[in-house]
Amino acid sequence: MSTSESSSSSKDKAMSRRELLATMGTATAGIILAAGTGWSGTAAAEPMPNPMQNPGFRPESVTWINVKNYGAQGLGRFDQNDAPAIQSAVEAAGPMGGTVYLPPGRYILRSSIMLRPNVRLVGDGPGASILKAAESNLSMVMGLGTKKNAVEGLGFEGMGALSLTNSKMTERGIYFEKCEHVSVRNCHFTAIVNGVWLNDSRHVSVSQSSFSQLFAYENFYEGYGIFAESAANFRLTDNRFHLLKRPCIYISAGSSYSIVSDNVAQQCEDAFIVVSSKLKPSSYHRIEGNILSAEGLENGAFASKQGIVLRDYCTDNVIVHNVISRAKEAGISLTGDGAAADERPFGNIVSGNKIDQTERGIVLLNSDVTTVTGNDVRRVQTGIALETSGNADGSFSRHNLVTGNMLSRCSAAAVQIAGSRCENNTVYGNAGTGNGEGLTDQGKDTSKTGF
Repeated sequence: MSTSESSSSSKDKAMSRRELLATMGTATAGIILAAGTGWSGTAAAEPMPNPMQNPGFRPESVTWINVKNYGAQGLGRFDQNDAPAIQSAVEAAGPMGGTVYLPPGRYILRSSIMLRPNVRLVGDGPGASILKAAESNLSMVMGLGTKKNAVEGLGFEGMGALSLTNSKMTERGIYFEKCEHVSVRNCHFTAIVNGVWLNDSRHVSVSQSSFSQLFAYENFYEGYGIFAESAANFRLTDNRFHLLKRPCIYISAGSSYSIVSDNVAQQCEDAFIVVSSKLKPSSYHRIEGNILSAEGLENGAFASKQGIVLRDYCTDNVIVHNVISRAKEAGISLTGDGAAADERPFGNIVSGNKIDQTERGIVLLNSDVTTVTGNDVRRVQTGIALETSGNADGSFSRHNLVTGNMLSRCSAAAVQIAGSRCENNTVYGNAGTGNGEGLTDQGKDTSKTGF
């Protein structure tokens, strides 16, 4: 077979799979989807290497460069600027790279630290070695088109200056653009506008870091713990978020192939994790084992506005084994644009999650071919809701499968199908007690047994 024939055959197979899922019985579609997601979260993705791990790499061969040998003071005095000295240490690493070490101290920055390939920027721990911004809208540590970088054991404190316009020129602790094989580990971000920002980067890891009391006003681009746009093959794991005004993790602009796991959020105002994309699909994310915690909340207080949100053009993602407590509006929400036929969630799986004390547990709004199975939803108004908005081309919820869920103490209904534009959905084999209604169905051609 020729190359062109092979390519054509592959395209035909991909098209026929989508067409098949959209037209077959929903139960069968759900089985096929589940079988197709045996991947660990990195399907068709290359392994994530250690950023400093080259063939023949030996730890004792790495050059350690102390920034104080290049004039950095670390005294926390605003009449000083440690950025030029730290930059000199980075440049001294040369093309082979090395470890640039910041001893304990508070280092004042009036300009960005620009990373070079193969350079690690390492402190004595986020409470000991602290970078402090002394200029507004500063990206404190930047990587532009570099490879094999790491930032570890540092604290980041900003100026906290907010913008009155909707501009991307905002303060950030770490900014990677068009970078590959880079990592952030064991860092702390506080009193700053944004924590870590990833733009068009690949093979990025952000782990074991904390984000607290970030600033935001009316600018859309303010207040995020981790913001990823047009990124791929990245891992956001074991991070902590506290007192954020915007989503803790925001994944956008067609970002794909990520693992978002074992993160914890407390007392945040917006959503915990958001995947949102227009025009280009955002696919193959595995959102697993994250916890929205109600620890420390007073009676009647909420841990966040929403737990996990997939918005618009999100396809073939897996939301599994997350624990979401006391989200104000919804635990897990898949929301499509009713005005656009394509920019809607399609082929996602929501499985094995535990949701407690929210208005609605799991919401599918203008969402197609979603499998919702094995979830435990308790003490909510509506356990699982299928609904639409508007009357345009995208105002449908079709071929969704709701099965094997435990739904208890849902004061309005365990499962609610709202409106005739919810078509050809399947609901069966769910269980639970203390619900206002088992199933309320205003949909069209719903296949159901019990609720």
